[in-house]
Amino acid sequence: MAVLMTALMMTMMASAKTLDVSGKVIDENGDPMPYVNVVLLSLPDSAFVQGNVTDEQGIFRIVTDKNDGLLKLSCMGYETQYIKIHEADGLTIQMAVDSKILSEVVVKGTLPRTHAKGDAMRTTVEGTILEKAGTVSDMLSKVPSLEAERDGGVKVLGRGDAEVYINGRRVLDEKELSRLRSDQIQYVEVVHNPGARYAASTKAVVRIQLKKAQGEGFSFQDYVSGVYQYGHTITNNLDMNYRTGGLDITGSFWAGRYGHAKSFQANNLVYQMGPERYEGVSTQDSKNVWKGWSPQLQVNYMLNENHSIGAFYKYDHHPGSEYNGKYYTDNYINGEYMERSESHIWQGDRFRKHIFNAYYNGKAGNLSIDMNVDGLFDKTTTPGRTTEDTKAEDGSTITRDIESNTKSSNNFWASKLILSYPLWKGNLSLGGEYSHNHRTDAYTYNASEALPVKTTDTEIKESSTAAFAEYGR
Repeated sequence: MAVLMTALMMTMMASAKTLDVSGKVIDENGDPMPYVNVVLLSLPDSAFVQGNVTDEQGIFRIVTDKNDGLLKLSCMGYETQYIKIHEADGLTIQMAVDSKILSEVVVKGTLPRTHAKGDAMRTTVEGTILEKAGTVSDMLSKVPSLEAERDGGVKVLGRGDAEVYINGRRVLDEKELSRLRSDQIQYVEVVHNPGARYAASTKAVVRIQLKKAQGEGFSFQDYVSGVYQYGHTITNNLDMNYRTGGLDITGSFWAGRYGHAKSFQANNLVYQMGPERYEGVSTQDSKNVWKGWSPQLQVNYMLNENHSIGAFYKYDHHPGSEYNGKYYTDNYINGEYMERSESHIWQGDRFRKHIFNAYYNGKAGNLSIDMNVDGLFDKTTTPGRTTEDTKAEDGSTITRDIESNTKSSNNFWASKLILSYPLWKGNLSLGGEYSHNHRTDAYTYNASEALPVKTTDTEIKESSTAAFAEYGR
């Protein structure tokens, strides 16, 4: 028994074993390199697992339960390196200068600089080679401790998903980042430990400050893409901009339609219950078709360097989204056919959504003022229908039909005001916020036979007020 317990404990310890990898990163002169992004990617899909950033001595540490994968080391001005994780422990890794990028530095800019600024680490973009990164996602991936994802999300290494703010306004639509270019950015701030002004669930914050727009007149760009995979995908995004003086107006129109997102699965389920052997052979065949459009308008006005106001409005409309699925299962007992069940499922989804934001950022002497008002109003309808047929071995069929529909609506308002003032070599912040939400849901159903399901109507009204005070030094 003791031998068995010892073996069991050793097995558990082996299964829970973690890999602790550390190393040091140096530059071409052998000096330590701080703020190098070290990201662990899984194999073979190169998906993000976790990440860290080197400290002032150029040292990094990754602790993971993965025994396979690649470490990706990246820093602006240096070539990105990939090293197998089980080979990286104890290594001193020398980064190689990216000669192509540095040749542009001499003429067009300098290497970016990262330093502490209040509660954040600020990386300067304006006047550096980060301006030449192209898209904002490409630029953010070069900022220390940041990893930008393809879908527009941003992660802070060691913290997780981050809330993103542009000129003090929270980004609610991740596509908004894709519309910005790196040469529009003045600096980026990364907050690893968000203070009381943010929700308790906020893991990290990324604040993007834009440069004052240059040039005047009208401009536009249109982007069209198409993909065929079991059906067609067509999307179009049109951006138009008008700028004069401190006024900047941007309008966007996105439209898309996706057809035949198909999925097919086949499964075998076998189990024994006493002397009886049960077997189920099932197949699933489904597809999804949807279409929608989303116009939006953004107005920003910079009165001067100390005062700016703006508003954002987006209308998101999906007039149709349909899911069709077919499920077939043949049941056997001891190898003999017993019955076949078929399910046909149709699910629709239609919604209209209005998103609104207004903001003011300003300074009165040393007093900083940050005010935001947000609104979200939507209506959603999700009708559905399911038909189930059960065919016995004698040829008889039992049919059951179920129809359902859910209608829901949201009316949400929120406002926040933050006042900040430098005090005793630190910064004192006072603020408050108010939010109100009114939500209704109505669920109805109709079935060919009685079911333990009830028609329900719910209504929720909720208001909340909060205040905070924070001092940091």
